[in-house]
Amino acid sequence: MMPVSAIPSVKILTPRASIEIMRALQDANPTIFNPKGVYDGKRVFYSPVAYSFGNQYEFRVQLKGEIWPVRMQKVQRTGHPLNPKILTHYVQGNQTQDENVLTLIYACNVAIRMQPIQRFPSGFRSVYPGNEIKPIGQGIELWRGYFQSVRPGIGKMFINVDISAGMFYKPGPLISLCLEILGAPPNGDPMQYLGKSMSLRAKNELLKCIRNLKVKTERRSQGCQVRPIKDISEKVADEHTFTDDTGPTTVAAWYSKNTSRPLRYPKLLSVKLSSKAYAPLEHCVVEPGQPRRKQVPYDLMLEVSRFTTMRPEHRLQSIRNGIQALQYGSSPYLRDFGISVEADPMKINGRLLTPPTLQYGKNVTIQPVNGQWNMKQKHLYKPVTVKGCVFLIYDRRFRPDAEENCKQGLFTACRDLGIIGMARDPPVLRKDPSGTGYQNHLREAAVLHKNVKGSFPSLIVVILPDFGGDDIYCRVKNAGDIVVGVTTQCLKASRCCKADNPIYWAHVCLKYTFHSPIFDVRFNIPFYRINAKLGGINVVPNAENVKVLVDPSNPTLVLGADVMHPGPGVGGRPSFASVVGSIDSTSSKYIASTRAQRPRQEMIEELEALVYYMIMMYVKHRDPAEKKEQKAPKRIVFYRNGISEGQFQECKDVEVARIKAACRRANINPKLTFIVAGKRHHIQFFPANRVDADRSGNAPAGLVVDREIASPIEFDFYLQSHGGAHYNVLFDENRFMPDNIQQLSFALCHVYARSMRSVSIVPPIYYANLVCHRARHHYDPDSYTTFAETASQRSGEAEEAQLATYQQGFLPLHPGQSQVMYFQ
Repeated sequence: MMPVSAIPSVKILTPRASIEIMRALQDANPTIFNPKGVYDGKRVFYSPVAYSFGNQYEFRVQLKGEIWPVRMQKVQRTGHPLNPKILTHYVQGNQTQDENVLTLIYACNVAIRMQPIQRFPSGFRSVYPGNEIKPIGQGIELWRGYFQSVRPGIGKMFINVDISAGMFYKPGPLISLCLEILGAPPNGDPMQYLGKSMSLRAKNELLKCIRNLKVKTERRSQGCQVRPIKDISEKVADEHTFTDDTGPTTVAAWYSKNTSRPLRYPKLLSVKLSSKAYAPLEHCVVEPGQPRRKQVPYDLMLEVSRFTTMRPEHRLQSIRNGIQALQYGSSPYLRDFGISVEADPMKINGRLLTPPTLQYGKNVTIQPVNGQWNMKQKHLYKPVTVKGCVFLIYDRRFRPDAEENCKQGLFTACRDLGIIGMARDPPVLRKDPSGTGYQNHLREAAVLHKNVKGSFPSLIVVILPDFGGDDIYCRVKNAGDIVVGVTTQCLKASRCCKADNPIYWAHVCLKYTFHSPIFDVRFNIPFYRINAKLGGINVVPNAENVKVLVDPSNPTLVLGADVMHPGPGVGGRPSFASVVGSIDSTSSKYIASTRAQRPRQEMIEELEALVYYMIMMYVKHRDPAEKKEQKAPKRIVFYRNGISEGQFQECKDVEVARIKAACRRANINPKLTFIVAGKRHHIQFFPANRVDADRSGNAPAGLVVDREIASPIEFDFYLQSHGGAHYNVLFDENRFMPDNIQQLSFALCHVYARSMRSVSIVPPIYYANLVCHRARHHYDPDSYTTFAETASQRSGEAEEAQLATYQQGFLPLHPGQSQVMYFQ
């Protein structure tokens, strides 16, 4: 196998456009490219044999009426082609995971994707045939897709195939799409929403959704053209003037003259398609199969959840259908590379771990069954005392009866769980949701409580309106966490207004977090979060199940870390790195710290400082709070999220060294265990026998797989605690037995502070992820909004300057929130 550097054109092209050029190149030169190679859409082209054009050559490819230069150059490695036998040695355990192994695995992935991505729309490792499509509103369609990835196992290579879901723009008239995005009724008048009266805010929101969307326009002289939307005009079509070959004219007049039909809506705005070209909305048609690479709108999350949720037997059948659609058996690329794929799923063996016993208040214990348990008539392990509560209401339609229901529901739930101090009738402050004075609103609410109750409150419950509440939420959290230093709990008005029903408080309030293309649903309980935010502990594992953590002679610090990057195509904005650490002997109470760093930098730049801070806080808590003789940790268990397998070695070289540096700075020498964990592995386990499944037909909680599909040389395992996670132990000075790490991880998954069931991955990683998402609240909301709107439009020196502005504007957490789980 020969890797070749291939750069089609001097222009910046999409991967799909680059692949089309490379396909045309091979079709036009069959004597050279025989057999055909595969291209990753970026820079690397892999060939099954060495081609005859020498070390480098520049081709010229004709495609769609244009000439595209393609420069190809053989990659200089060891001077020899890559030998696929290296993979054979690797899966047999006789070869380390070096650059050659990683390159060969990557090349196999490029080969299996080459044919499907030429036939179907595609995303990251997923293709979307378009045979299962569901419109969900706001101009969005959900497409069922298929994820595929080549992976090494013990003794063999295998392909991981799973279903995925992607958002796509609804094709058809652009006017219809715009009306859907703006929430207009099906028969709404376009003049009312897209004419002169359109507000600047609505225009900006619409532009965020349709910028770079490809639309087709038609002209008599040039036929159909497909171009991306750059902007929305300031004037309507019959008032937007410009000069053409015949003199001054308007967009409306020009299109009436140069197309086959006059405008039906000349009083609508136009879209900008190039530096000088504008087109009326009604002359634009949205091309099909365009992915929508943006966050799912909040009010459509339930529809997405319904689309992505499948019973196991249906999911397995869908995967089988996907294998047929991917057509591995007929792919000429796989044939030429000598890759054959068995269509039947692998049969593997697994083990079931014993669930931990959970400890609640008043020495009550619970034994989970398949990751679930009932908290009825049980107190939290360490319920907090609420030292005053005040309500701050931003919803004008929140009636007095709803207010009373909410108060009563919160009081009853807190009382039943052992949380004391919650007043039956806390003071209420109502404020207009417009404006920017949210810091003053919180202070005013605190002063109101002091005037009524005689002391400042420890909790402010904020009622948000159903629409437009996201911006208020961001401002409230900035004010509470960063500026004022008071705990806030935000509730949606439409949900808490029905809180006279105790089921609302006793069951879950759904909160959705999405990771394209797979969507994950998590459960949250308001009073669970209040207790943790104020310094309480909800539940702890029984000491017998976590002996690693409770050994008094070896105090253990559990850390979790994650990095969150800016979205695709966004420049000038930083990544956020967060570390959380347990500070109590039960490893159930965590604190957090976060930093802004260079964009898309996966290694945590200030990891030494972050870990040092966690060590100091751990020692500080164990001295006066727990009065432990052994104050400093002798063991550190570090869970890291977001690291790809190609970055494992870099992570071991860089981040392990930074953790060690933090320990030296603290004058301690604990033994370190460094574990990378991730949920987005897409490997699904289907019980062979129905009797081995849970009630829904899924593999039961506690399933661990560490044999056939595990790494042939490293220690890794798959743990199905709820959804499955993949754990890779990169560094282990503690020399834990595999059972110890697996049982520890499984036990921790049962004590996530937001849930009454086991979760998919260890809580330290969940918490670090939450802290990353909260990092945007460390900025002044007005400045942050301004930066965000222009971030994707800057480059070069302007982008560097904007990044520096972000780093300088990152505000520290208020000291009053630094010792509690404010991120709940």
